[in-house]
Amino acid sequence: MKEPDIIPANKHVIYMDRQMFSTIVCMIPTGKLTTIEAICSMWAKKKHADCCMLGSGFLPFDRKFFFQPANVQRVDFITDMLDNKRDSESDWIPYWRLISQRGCLMDFGCYMTKETQREALEREGHVIIQSNPNLRRYMVKDYKNALMDLDRLIITE
Repeated sequence: MKEPDIIPANKHVIYMDRQMFSTIVCMIPTGKLTTIEAICSMWAKKKHADCCMLGSGFLPFDRKFFFQPANVQRVDFITDMLDNKRDSESDWIPYWRLISQRGCLMDFGCYMTKETQREALEREGHVIIQSNPNLRRYMVKDYKNALMDLDRLIITE
Protein backbone atom coordinates (compact mmCIF):
# COMPACT_ATOMS: atom_id res chain seq x y z
CA MET A 1 0.00 0.00 0.00
CA LYS A 2 1.39 3.38 -1.00
CA GLU A 3 1.82 5.87 1.79
CA PRO A 4 0.35 9.36 1.23
CA ASP A 5 2.69 12.17 0.21
CA ILE A 6 3.92 14.01 3.26
CA ILE A 7 4.87 17.66 2.84
CA PRO A 8 7.15 19.15 5.50
CA ALA A 9 5.63 21.99 7.52
CA ASN A 10 8.24 24.50 6.37
CA LYS A 11 7.27 24.10 2.69
CA HIS A 12 5.03 26.70 1.06
CA VAL A 13 2.28 24.79 -0.73
CA ILE A 14 -0.16 26.40 -3.18
CA TYR A 15 -3.36 24.73 -4.35
CA MET A 16 -4.60 25.01 -7.92
CA ASP A 17 -8.34 25.01 -8.43
CA ARG A 18 -10.18 23.25 -11.23
CA GLN A 19 -10.94 26.44 -13.13
CA MET A 20 -7.30 27.55 -13.39
CA PHE A 21 -6.08 24.05 -14.26
CA SER A 22 -8.67 23.69 -17.03
CA THR A 23 -7.93 27.16 -18.37
CA ILE A 24 -4.21 26.35 -18.62
CA VAL A 25 -5.01 23.09 -20.41
CA CYS A 26 -7.17 25.07 -22.88
CA MET A 27 -4.11 27.16 -23.75
CA ILE A 28 -2.12 24.13 -24.95
CA PRO A 29 -2.16 24.48 -28.75
CA THR A 30 -2.89 21.73 -31.23
CA GLY A 31 0.17 19.56 -31.75
CA LYS A 32 1.67 20.33 -28.33
CA LEU A 33 1.58 18.25 -25.13
CA THR A 34 2.18 18.79 -21.44
CA THR A 35 2.10 16.91 -18.13
CA ILE A 36 0.20 17.52 -14.92
CA GLU A 37 3.55 17.79 -13.13
CA ALA A 38 4.72 20.52 -15.54
CA ILE A 39 1.54 22.52 -14.95
CA CYS A 40 1.93 22.20 -11.16
CA SER A 41 5.61 23.13 -11.34
CA MET A 42 4.87 26.20 -13.47
CA TRP A 43 2.06 27.27 -11.13
CA ALA A 44 4.24 26.89 -8.04
CA LYS A 45 6.98 28.94 -9.68
CA LYS A 46 4.53 31.71 -10.65
CA LYS A 47 3.16 31.80 -7.09
CA HIS A 48 6.63 31.64 -5.48
CA ALA A 49 5.75 28.40 -3.70
CA ASP A 50 7.73 25.22 -3.13
CA CYS A 51 5.10 22.91 -4.59
CA CYS A 52 1.60 22.86 -6.00
CA MET A 53 -1.24 20.48 -5.24
CA LEU A 54 -4.38 19.89 -7.28
CA GLY A 55 -7.77 19.91 -5.69
CA SER A 56 -10.00 16.89 -6.14
CA GLY A 57 -12.16 16.49 -9.21
CA PHE A 58 -10.12 18.60 -11.61
CA LEU A 59 -11.51 17.20 -14.86
CA PRO A 60 -14.60 19.05 -16.09
CA PHE A 61 -14.58 18.25 -19.80
CA ASP A 62 -17.02 20.87 -20.99
CA ARG A 63 -16.11 24.56 -20.96
CA LYS A 64 -19.65 25.34 -19.85
CA PHE A 65 -18.51 24.42 -16.32
CA PHE A 66 -16.55 27.68 -16.18
CA PHE A 67 -18.18 30.60 -14.43
CA GLN A 68 -15.46 32.99 -15.60
CA PRO A 69 -12.34 31.77 -17.37
CA ALA A 70 -9.17 32.81 -15.60
CA ASN A 71 -7.09 35.43 -17.36
CA VAL A 72 -4.39 33.27 -18.99
CA GLN A 73 -2.86 34.00 -22.36
CA ARG A 74 -0.21 32.39 -24.50
CA VAL A 75 2.39 34.69 -25.98
CA ASP A 76 1.58 33.37 -29.47
CA PHE A 77 -2.18 33.06 -28.92
CA ILE A 78 -3.30 35.59 -31.56
CA THR A 79 -1.26 34.09 -34.40
CA ASP A 80 -2.32 30.61 -33.33
CA MET A 81 -6.00 31.60 -33.45
CA LEU A 82 -5.58 32.75 -37.06
CA ASP A 83 -4.06 29.39 -38.02
CA ASN A 84 -6.66 27.18 -36.33
CA LYS A 85 -10.23 26.88 -37.52
CA ARG A 86 -12.99 26.54 -34.94
CA ASP A 87 -14.72 23.19 -34.93
CA SER A 88 -17.19 21.25 -32.82
CA GLU A 89 -14.39 20.16 -30.47
CA SER A 90 -13.75 23.78 -29.46
CA ASP A 91 -16.26 23.37 -26.61
CA TRP A 92 -14.20 20.59 -25.05
CA ILE A 93 -11.23 21.06 -22.76
CA PRO A 94 -8.33 19.22 -24.50
CA TYR A 95 -7.32 16.87 -21.70
CA TRP A 96 -6.07 14.44 -24.35
CA ARG A 97 -2.98 16.67 -24.58
CA LEU A 98 -1.96 15.62 -21.04
CA ILE A 99 0.52 12.74 -20.95
CA SER A 100 2.62 11.14 -18.24
CA GLN A 101 6.17 12.28 -17.52
CA ARG A 102 7.49 9.36 -19.59
CA GLY A 103 5.31 10.13 -22.58
CA CYS A 104 2.63 7.50 -21.95
CA LEU A 105 -1.05 8.11 -22.44
CA MET A 106 -3.03 8.55 -19.25
CA ASP A 107 -6.15 6.75 -18.12
CA PHE A 108 -8.79 9.29 -17.13
CA GLY A 109 -11.21 6.67 -15.84
CA CYS A 110 -14.80 7.21 -16.92
CA TYR A 111 -13.97 10.49 -18.69
CA MET A 112 -11.71 9.23 -21.47
CA THR A 113 -10.11 5.91 -22.37
CA LYS A 114 -6.56 5.56 -23.63
CA GLU A 115 -7.95 4.56 -27.01
CA THR A 116 -9.97 7.79 -27.24
CA GLN A 117 -6.91 9.80 -26.23
CA ARG A 118 -4.82 7.93 -28.83
CA GLU A 119 -7.31 8.76 -31.59
CA ALA A 120 -7.42 12.45 -30.62
CA LEU A 121 -3.63 12.72 -30.53
CA GLU A 122 -3.26 10.94 -33.87
CA ARG A 123 -5.72 13.44 -35.40
CA GLU A 124 -3.40 16.21 -34.19
CA GLY A 125 -0.42 14.58 -35.93
CA HIS A 126 1.27 12.67 -33.11
CA VAL A 127 2.60 9.17 -33.71
CA ILE A 128 1.43 6.74 -31.01
CA ILE A 129 3.35 3.51 -30.48
CA GLN A 130 2.38 0.41 -28.58
CA SER A 131 5.36 -1.72 -27.59
CA ASN A 132 3.31 -4.73 -26.55
CA PRO A 133 0.02 -5.33 -28.39
CA ASN A 134 -1.28 -7.35 -25.42
CA LEU A 135 -1.05 -4.37 -23.06
CA ARG A 136 -3.01 -1.12 -23.18
CA ARG A 137 0.16 0.94 -22.87
CA TYR A 138 0.51 3.62 -25.52
CA MET A 139 3.36 6.08 -25.83
CA VAL A 140 3.80 9.25 -27.87
CA LYS A 141 6.82 8.93 -30.17
CA ASP A 142 9.28 11.81 -29.69
CA TYR A 143 7.07 13.31 -26.99
CA LYS A 144 9.88 15.52 -25.65
CA ASN A 145 9.86 17.51 -28.89
CA ALA A 146 6.10 18.11 -28.53
CA LEU A 147 6.14 19.34 -24.92
CA MET A 148 5.00 22.94 -24.59
CA ASP A 149 7.09 25.51 -22.78
CA LEU A 150 4.59 26.63 -20.13
CA ASP A 151 6.67 29.71 -19.34
CA ARG A 152 5.11 31.19 -22.49
CA LEU A 153 1.81 31.57 -20.64
CA ILE A 154 0.99 35.00 -19.30
CA ILE A 155 -1.08 34.68 -16.14
CA THR A 156 -2.66 37.74 -14.58
CA GLU A 157 -4.96 37.59 -11.61
